[in-house]
Amino acid sequence: MEPWISGRTLIRLWWLWLCAAVIIVWLANGTSLDIRLADSAFDVNQHAFTLKHNVLLETVMHTYAKTILTILWVLLLLIAVVPSEKLPVHFSASTIYALRWITVLALVNAVVISCLKHQMPHACPWDIARYGGASTWVPTFSSHPATQAGHCFPAGHATSGVWLSALCLLWLPQAPRKALLVAIAGLAVGFALGWAQQIRGAHFLSHTLTSLWLMCGWLLMVFTFSKSRI
Repeated sequence: MEPWISGRTLIRLWWLWLCAAVIIVWLANGTSLDIRLADSAFDVNQHAFTLKHNVLLETVMHTYAKTILTILWVLLLLIAVVPSEKLPVHFSASTIYALRWITVLALVNAVVISCLKHQMPHACPWDIARYGGASTWVPTFSSHPATQAGHCFPAGHATSGVWLSALCLLWLPQAPRKALLVAIAGLAVGFALGWAQQIRGAHFLSHTLTSLWLMCGWLLMVFTFSKSRI
């Protein structure tokens, strides 16, 4: 059987992924986009991020969204691991196989992001002196002060939704175009959640983009090494 995705296409996707990394680093360190976007959300007169406690951003898009997406992940996990005869609805073997990948990818991504955040000294915008905090602002991909412990990189909340992009595996290999749309939609959800946090002063754009980039890397690894490639 021929693979549904050729080796040449995989190489191009990996190169695209690496190019995306270069672009993210350039946006963070070669431009002032991160700080300009944070400035636009910061009210100089009130000396505060005025939307920090906005109901839609803080309660709905942060608390509620995270809870709902976590429940969804748990439900998919149960479908993936509970014997099919005990489920009220029948799922095909290929669907179960894909759901196992999806739940694993979501978990791996969340754990890696959490570990990185714990180790990284990057401060959140609202913790930076420019915005009333005490930490020093340093471009994302530059050396940070050894004494600084911001634990704000990559964006954690974007991870709550970006794993939805892995649902594209449910449409592979039979419908690659639909899978692409699902993957883009999942990344868009993750970006929207990250953007909501940026407006509140919790993250810079580069933090969110890095989280999306990592998820794309996990998907490429599945495309490259999974038996589902055949």
